Amino acid sequence: MVEHLPIVALMAKLALPEAPQMIGLDWGTSSLRAFLIGNDGGVLAERNGSDGIMAVGPDTGDLKGDFSRLAHAAIGDWLRDHGHLPLLACGMIGSTQGVAEAGYLDLPTELSALGRHLTSVELSIGELHIVPGLQKTSTETTAPDVIRGEETQLLGLLDAEQADATTVILPGTHTKWVKCQGHRVTDFSTSMSGEMFGLLSTSSILSRLAEPADDFHPDAFDWGLSVGADDPAALTASIFSARTWALDGRLHAEKINDYISGMLIGAEVAAQLTTTADSAAPFIVCGTADLTMRYSRALRRHGRQTTEADPRAAAAGLFRIAEQSGLVPTKENIND
Repeated sequence: MVEHLPIVALMAKLALPEAPQMIGLDWGTSSLRAFLIGNDGGVLAERNGSDGIMAVGPDTGDLKGDFSRLAHAAIGDWLRDHGHLPLLACGMIGSTQGVAEAGYLDLPTELSALGRHLTSVELSIGELHIVPGLQKTSTETTAPDVIRGEETQLLGLLDAEQADATTVILPGTHTKWVKCQGHRVTDFSTSMSGEMFGLLSTSSILSRLAEPADDFHPDAFDWGLSVGADDPAALTASIFSARTWALDGRLHAEKINDYISGMLIGAEVAAQLTTTADSAAPFIVCGTADLTMRYSRALRRHGRQTTEADPRAAAAGLFRIAEQSGLVPTKENIND
């Protein structure tokens, strides 16, 4: 039997897919996100896996070989199907625990400079180019701080014509608060609220009373926000109230974790609004849907409005860095 298709469907069926231009890797401590990227920076395919750099043990006798095998498992079929595309990675893969140390650029840093400072390492799957991180040196009153991977997200989420001051919040295990003037990073600060929440909700005495819950409990979260923001310096004492309110019967077991989350984020936001964040600048939040919602909710309680960015900003940033470095042609060169 002959299949009769509408002309539009037939054209779609016969049309060749867009040719990929590069492969981008957001390679962190515990995860590996891979992006097959087209000539306009669009993501043609995406994969998320758990083979972060911790999947390679510190005592390995074949560092490049082990990382090559992880990369091949993630993107080997893309290379087989599309040939040897440029490979560009950001994140902890460029740390001292990764495949090659990519170094740091000192603040203040123009994000347009990232593509001029790539580190390259030869793997069995091809030459891997790695984006440097950013570092803030210590002063008499402040500790040093580092970013690795988030610099690429920043470049991807900021508008190409961005010129004004912006505060960008990148929530996660180690949340980054970043001050930007256009595409120039002038300051940043790291908060370990995400990691603290993980420890408190799974390994502390508080976890004995808590019950995992799929639903978000805004009443418990907002209660925690108020407690945390009221006195951020007293957070370690306030956290114990998650146990005492539960014993008292007011805080139900399925709401304990949202209460703890609220306290941690509430204290963090209150503290950051007095230090790193520029009070006059707009706020951009870029993270998972759940974390973006929580940080935006906390900021609104302080009267601050937020813009929520695409969580795949790393892919856009990797493409822009590839253009900067010449790994892929710019639109101008394509059109010439």
